[in-house]
Amino acid sequence: MTVRLEPVKRVAAMRLVPPDFKRQCHGSSGDQCGSPLQIVAQALQYFSLHFQDSFATSDILAALQISEDCLEFSFDQVRGMTPAEALQEHRLNQLFAALTQHPRQGLGHAIEACGLGQTRGVVPLFEQTFGIEMPLFLLTCRRAADDRCFRRLHPEPAALVLLP
Repeated sequence: MTVRLEPVKRVAAMRLVPPDFKRQCHGSSGDQCGSPLQIVAQALQYFSLHFQDSFATSDILAALQISEDCLEFSFDQVRGMTPAEALQEHRLNQLFAALTQHPRQGLGHAIEACGLGQTRGVVPLFEQTFGIEMPLFLLTCRRAADDRCFRRLHPEPAALVLLP
């Protein structure tokens, strides 16, 4: 007798739809807060406007007029992360952009300007997220800024050629 082993199918853990999600999104007043995708899009818009500020979850809930369960459920379904993780990701992306555009502003200043001043271990988080060590990233950004400045001052094609 041969026994055939079938591969095990893994099922991702799914969150149940919060009870108030359907009620909020299809309320008796006829107003609809939208699908999880729309909720996440609105939350990301809120993040982009307020990422520099320190704000509580209650602030975004009030702005979007939804419950915490609906917000958590929507982010879990659409992004596979919590709203707090998405905000941190947004702030780290802002830090990347700020340092790329203005590498000489100072790391501490950039961290504060991106709303990460209260976050512990920003540099290791940055390095893990983007896969580059901060000193090397800053050096690369500074060299790129120097190159852009040189190019503005010397736009002629011959200035790009290094002679032996």
